Amino acid sequence: MAAPDLQFSAVIASGASEARGPATDEHAAAVDPERLRAVLEHLGSTSYAEVSLEVPLRQAVTAMVDVFEVDGAGLMFMADDDALRYAAASDPAAEALERGQEQLGCGPCVDSLLNDELVSTDDLAADERWPGLAEIVVPAGVRAVLGVPVHLGGGAVGSLNLYYAGAHAWQEGEINALASFNTVVEHIVGSAVLAQRHERLVAQLQHALENRVVIERAIGVVMARDRVGAVEAFNGLRSLARSNRRRVSDVASDLLASLPR
Repeated sequence: MAAPDLQFSAVIASGASEARGPATDEHAAAVDPERLRAVLEHLGSTSYAEVSLEVPLRQAVTAMVDVFEVDGAGLMFMADDDALRYAAASDPAAEALERGQEQLGCGPCVDSLLNDELVSTDDLAADERWPGLAEIVVPAGVRAVLGVPVHLGGGAVGSLNLYYAGAHAWQEGEINALASFNTVVEHIVGSAVLAQRHERLVAQLQHALENRVVIERAIGVVMARDRVGAVEAFNGLRSLARSNRRRVSDVASDLLASLPR
């Protein structure tokens, strides 16, 4: 895998430095530019030809924890079977966050993926946007969460998720820095898909990429028909696919085919 462009390392470090916040904020440490550069060079110089895609993705989320001193990070992708799939996590709490959202079909990371936007919560324990999620992940040690969309081929196919174990007010510079580092994740994913590697996760990403437009159109149809948001529409398609043991993309194709021309 070719090394990611290191020019944005200064942007990441600068953004993180701006995110210092109040002196009482225990998460106010600035990023060490040299440490960041070393991490980027390591990720870019490691050969992943003989290992599963999950290995570099896990290394990338672990690197984010080391560089930015968040408490954990994880990745979720749109898959071809159950529509949402946990792909990598830095620790058990991050995995609980991914799997909880995968199970419920809702959460800041699902919103980030489906709406293709940054989504944050300062404290899941006090946030009512995602019923049932706090009960699953807060006991695991997850409170403040940031979801960053992961792009491939011009659209979102997954989300990068970062968390703090305690309540935390996300700062603009901090968010920008973390979002910039997401470029590394996108580079790793894009390289694997372009290489047409034969493994399950890569195949699912390729399928998601090929069928994203169909799914997005079907979501739009359900949103207009049922007057619901994108997440509710997506979960409706997902539930129908599950009950019929079909792919979400197939259900979406059938829905579009049934519309009057």
